[in-house]
Amino acid sequence: MKKNKNYNTIQDFLEDASFNSWILNKSNEDSREWDNWLQENPKNKLLADEARDIIIGINFKKETVNDDKISLEWDKLSSRIQSLEVEKLEKDLQNQSSFIRIKFISIAASLLLLISLGIFTYSLFSKVTHKTNYGEMLNVILEDGSIVTLNVNSSISYSNYYPREIELTGEAFFNVKKDVSENSKFSVRTENLTVEVYGTQFNIKTSSDKTDVYLEEGNILLNLNNGKNQQMSPGNYIEYSSKKRKIIVNKEDSFNNNYASWKSGNLIFSNTSLNEALNRVSETYGVNFSYNNSETKDILITGKVPTTDLEICLNAIKKSTNVTIQKENGILVVYKN
Repeated sequence: MKKNKNYNTIQDFLEDASFNSWILNKSNEDSREWDNWLQENPKNKLLADEARDIIIGINFKKETVNDDKISLEWDKLSSRIQSLEVEKLEKDLQNQSSFIRIKFISIAASLLLLISLGIFTYSLFSKVTHKTNYGEMLNVILEDGSIVTLNVNSSISYSNYYPREIELTGEAFFNVKKDVSENSKFSVRTENLTVEVYGTQFNIKTSSDKTDVYLEEGNILLNLNNGKNQQMSPGNYIEYSSKKRKIIVNKEDSFNNNYASWKSGNLIFSNTSLNEALNRVSETYGVNFSYNNSETKDILITGKVPTTDLEICLNAIKKSTNVTIQKENGILVVYKN
């Protein structure tokens, strides 16, 4: 230790050889001097401790870094920071895009499901209608295998939900297939009555004032709109009056009366009055008749006429009954020859 030297900075301690010797335990004499000096100058102890730490614990390697390297490293760091920011932004966009896509798919799937349910419900409960015009017949095969033959100017309708419940306007012949698995009834509803069956063949004809039912095979039950029921057996023919609300004709064993002859494309008459025969022609072709002489109505006719060719039909009737039929002002007028 140099006498009269001031130790006011760390540099003062570091440049002092006795201080370094004391720190490195090279001299007992230096140790006593510095111990005593520190006791006398406690305010400098902090500087002495920092100088000691430098001497025994820390070796600085001074290296100068040039400006180009600093600039290069700074550019690398900036580029890396920008790259990380871009990656984070792209990842955020991908996550956001995935969320929007999943949400869009979910909404689209929900809408598709609702639309499908709507279409299914509409299809299930919507009605199917089959219709014919004058001079036209149609065979309809139902889902259960039953066959309906529609006569001219007639229609049937039913729902997809239960096709064994038929609404009829006009005339039709039903060949009903029995539903063995479910023993399900087949019903035909007209304005005046409902026919309930399980498996059979029958003909129904509706008009403004009555409904005619002819049973060809099996058994059927008529639920009349007057609240009564009527059981029918094969060959049974019934006419129910909508005005009188009762059965007006009930014939048994009518197999030879050709109530369903129209199915073969012919109207068959057997000692039928000309008036009744021309009424059938009128229903079939949608034409109207008048008579020059009312007695002509009672002429009897036997034979058959086609349901799809009016000219052939009229020629056959004229030849068979010895009458003339002329069209006047849209009406077919019957003259007795």
